[in-house]
Amino acid sequence: MSETITACEAAAYDGGPARGLALALATADAGPPPGGVGALPSGDVPPDAEVVPHRLAALEGVGFVRWPVSGPAPKPTDAPHPWTLAAHLAAARAGVARRLLDDAVAHLSRRSAGGELLSQKQLVRGVVADVHTELEAVLRLLRVAGHLPAAVVDAHDRLTALDWEAAKLLGAAGFLADGPARAGYVAWLIAESWLDRNHTAVKEPAPC
Repeated sequence: MSETITACEAAAYDGGPARGLALALATADAGPPPGGVGALPSGDVPPDAEVVPHRLAALEGVGFVRWPVSGPAPKPTDAPHPWTLAAHLAAARAGVARRLLDDAVAHLSRRSAGGELLSQKQLVRGVVADVHTELEAVLRLLRVAGHLPAAVVDAHDRLTALDWEAAKLLGAAGFLADGPARAGYVAWLIAESWLDRNHTAVKEPAPC
């Protein structure tokens, strides 16, 4: 799982939530979404699927589809642990968060106050360092405990908090629909469509 965690994080960092979602779905056994609506990359939405409109998700190349769907859906090459998809989606969210943080630092590097770049302010540097450290901790958690439902849910909750911390660095730009924080919001929606928070205990298979 460790290599796939790294790959999902990198895919989402480079290509946004849609690319991270595509890789996560291709490397895990999705099954039906727990709430009956699941996120798919826009290019993988079947033509006759019932799509739940969402403007921001569409701008990120993601569609929310009511199940069941017909036509080809992403299929894994094997059948990994049932919580693998949620772990891979968390890794993708980490990639989106890292991109958001880098965008925030670049944004602050173009602004100054009191003759000093905002990106060099002690408080800002502290927040950036904390988010970077926490992102690495989340990825480490996913690599060693991504098969444990409680750990995966914890990772997603921590990523939601980290998205908020990174978005705050953008100031008002962090609330714009066309701003870099949009990807973090859509990545959260993607994860919540597939994450079954009501079933964090994995059932043991019945004895033969």
